[in-house]
Amino acid sequence: MAKLLSLKINKYYKKHFVFLMVLWIISLFLLSTYSFRKLTLDVRNELGNKAMIVAIDIAERFDIQENDLNRLLSLEFNQLLKNPINVEFEEEARAVMDYSDIKYIYLLVPLKESQIKYKVEEGEETIFDAPVGTSLDVIYLLDAVESYETRMKDTDGNWYRDKDRYSVAGSEYKKVLESGQPVYKISSDRWGTFITGYAPYYDANGNVIGLIGVDILLDNYIYSVRKYLFIILGFVVSNIAIGILAIFLMLSVRKSDKQAYEKSILSCTDDLTLILNRRGFLEILNEELQKSYLGKKYISLLLIDVDYFKEYNDAFGHLAGDAALRRIAMVLENRAKEYGGFSGRYGGDEFSILLPDTCEKKAKEVAENILDDIAKLNIEKESSFGVICNTVSIGVISLIPNSETTIETLIDYADTALYKSKRYGRNRVHVWKKNVLNKSEQDS
Repeated sequence: MAKLLSLKINKYYKKHFVFLMVLWIISLFLLSTYSFRKLTLDVRNELGNKAMIVAIDIAERFDIQENDLNRLLSLEFNQLLKNPINVEFEEEARAVMDYSDIKYIYLLVPLKESQIKYKVEEGEETIFDAPVGTSLDVIYLLDAVESYETRMKDTDGNWYRDKDRYSVAGSEYKKVLESGQPVYKISSDRWGTFITGYAPYYDANGNVIGLIGVDILLDNYIYSVRKYLFIILGFVVSNIAIGILAIFLMLSVRKSDKQAYEKSILSCTDDLTLILNRRGFLEILNEELQKSYLGKKYISLLLIDVDYFKEYNDAFGHLAGDAALRRIAMVLENRAKEYGGFSGRYGGDEFSILLPDTCEKKAKEVAENILDDIAKLNIEKESSFGVICNTVSIGVISLIPNSETTIETLIDYADTALYKSKRYGRNRVHVWKKNVLNKSEQDS
């Protein structure tokens, strides 16, 4: 029976193993997702801080006089690019661009209502990220690009229109103008995906007149991050595959164990009554005896014999006899479970009940309840023999085992008590006492 209990325990742990495997796969996926997002956030913060630092440095080093500011505002875009002030600005900016992934550096200045020249037209909504009719209220007062080739590529070789010099003030732009604090943002437009650092640009009186913008092209960084994503996904997929394989193997083992468990159950189950057979009952009896000995607790054993069963069987046939045994076995099984015990068919018309941690008084009470239960079954038939089969005789032994107590000892004591029950009229309970003579002495 230890084997049966071990199989039940294994089944319990395997069930939880499946749960833990599923939890592991989910945790792996969440951890990988978190790691990728953390990596992306770290890259974004690093580049954003880099863009802001460059913007702050340029804002502090480059100076424009007020009269130059007004003159630059009046220029067309192509005139601006050739203006000495913008040429100087671009030269200084390219000194930084040559050693970084910065693509654009510029000075954005807000326009007054009277200075607005353009609005968003139909078809330009995605270009300016604004609805038709929105005023282009900021101007690229200074504009530096990493190279002449980039300017040509940006315009598909057609060079710039004057309208390309204007844009719509975004929320980040307004935020820096109002707070005076640098920020960064990620955005996409017709020229690529960028992380842009903004720093306020001050005039001689300390007033914010615009923003220095630094655009770092994210394409290379996005490609690098995506490579990490593929590595992470490969790690996740391979681990999930390993986990699924482990679960599959575990289920195969579980199926094999289940078959072994069922085979073991069948080997310990009585075919007729479906309760424990003699072998299964004796295995449990041996285990519980050891527990009672170690715990210094009572153990009780009941041996039950069906009264006049042979006569009943001879008179009414084996089918009727088998049916009677099944009904009696059900009564014994229910009573045994009620008191935390085990029932078994000991052999033929003889049954047994084991009651762990049960004293003599309680064991006798159980036995008497069994007498009543079986009487209520009304298993009786009239015949020329006058046979009645609705009673049993029960022998009870209850003791706290010592080192010399064996299962043979318990069975012998219970059998002696059963003999007393049958000798003194059947349909009764007899409890073994130390002063009871054994059967050989009684026979003599």
